[in-house]
Amino acid sequence: MRDQSRDMWWKRKPVQPVPPERLRALADWCEGLAANEQRQGFRQVLGELDLGAGAGPAARDAAAQWIALLADSGAFESAAVAIVPRSAAYTSGRLTADLCVAHVTLQGRSDGHSGSAKSFSMALLAALLRALSAEKVEADEPCVQ
Repeated sequence: MRDQSRDMWWKRKPVQPVPPERLRALADWCEGLAANEQRQGFRQVLGELDLGAGAGPAARDAAAQWIALLADSGAFESAAVAIVPRSAAYTSGRLTADLCVAHVTLQGRSDGHSGSAKSFSMALLAALLRALSAEKVEADEPCVQ
C-alpha cells in the first residue's frame, strides 16, 4: 500500500486552492527559515497544499503522511523532492555564501525560482510554491488577442 501511495503521488500534479499571493508569501517565508526550522516549513506547506485532485482522501492522506515521515526523520531533501511533481523539471545548487538556489518548471511551463534560501529543501519548496503561484495566475488570465 505504501508503494502504491508513493507512486500515485509521483504521477499527480499538486492542485492548490491557495491564492497566488499566499503561495508567494509562503515561498518567502520558507526561504527565510534557518536549517533547523525546516520541519516547521514542511508542516506549513503540507497543511496548505492539496496533494492532488482526482485521488481519494485516503490516497492524499497517505502521500502527505509519507512526505511528513521523511521530513520528521530529517530527510528534508528527500521530502522536498517528493513534493515536486514527477512531470516537473528542477535544478538546484548551493552558492559560496552558503545560500541555496532552486528553479522549478511545471509541465505547463510555469516556473519559479529561489535565490536565497538557507537550505536546499526550502529553496526547492520556495521555487515550487512560486511556480504553482505563476501557474494559478496564468490560468486565471484572460487570453488577449
